[in-house]
Amino acid sequence: MPSLKANDGINLYYRTYGSIGATPLILLHGFTGSGEVFRRNVNTLSQDHYVLVPDLRGHGSSDKPKAGYHVARLALDLRNFIDHFQFQEGKISAIGTSLGAAILWCYCELFSARAFSHVVFVDQAPLQNYLTDWGPEYGNRGCNSPEALGKMQQTLETDPRAAHIGTIAACLGYRSHPRPDDPTAGSKEWEDDEVFFLGEALKGDGWWYGKLMADHTANDWRYSIAQNLGPDSGSTTKVLVVAISRSGCFPAAGPLKVVELVNGGIKDGLARGVIVDWGGHWCYWEKPEMFNKLVLDFLL
Repeated sequence: MPSLKANDGINLYYRTYGSIGATPLILLHGFTGSGEVFRRNVNTLSQDHYVLVPDLRGHGSSDKPKAGYHVARLALDLRNFIDHFQFQEGKISAIGTSLGAAILWCYCELFSARAFSHVVFVDQAPLQNYLTDWGPEYGNRGCNSPEALGKMQQTLETDPRAAHIGTIAACLGYRSHPRPDDPTAGSKEWEDDEVFFLGEALKGDGWWYGKLMADHTANDWRYSIAQNLGPDSGSTTKVLVVAISRSGCFPAAGPLKVVELVNGGIKDGLARGVIVDWGGHWCYWEKPEMFNKLVLDFLL
């Protein structure tokens, strides 16, 4: 697997799919994942796009430094990739799932949204913690306060397997919001998914993950999104927000706030949102055909 040396010397591994002359499409995975979480999507998405799938630093096959546990550092890594491939500004599409969405918001704050023609944000609210004006109707269902963060950090260090099993339970819709026809405990799909996601998560260090989550939960992206993607920004980037009615991580109203922030009250603005019920936080894994169609219809 090829790698890129970031500007601070850290090796970042990635995969590419499709023709290098096609429109670039960058896929950014979430917390404790890797580029492998998109293995069910890349063949279809690369038919008309040149798909770049990095492993975030601290994740997957990329280097595991002690430093760099900031969303801003991950956004700079994204900039390193864009510069390395010499992607044309304004011609790039990107999908950010969970933490990946925050990386894109941070990128737009640091470097503007000019690089992107289209962006897709999958099941990530612009703020995780509960504040006086932001509570359980919008924020994260689990890690939403300093106390909850502290418990997560402790478990990530002392019992990482249990911590990652908890993440899997929240992120797969058939576990967080089961239906009668869903896979059940002990079934092949249940066991195979657990082995895969647990294996990817255990490639990273629990202490480092905890520090990254501390930075992630501390950020309030609401004003940044409005400033850098909203109607007064001059941005022409088209936005699709995918909210999940069966997510164990966020109520659908949280991610959909991004649509309001981008459109700024303008009818038929640049952002639109959809609520899907055919999967959970990792809907692209659970129902790849449906996710791929949703994304490709938007990218047309």
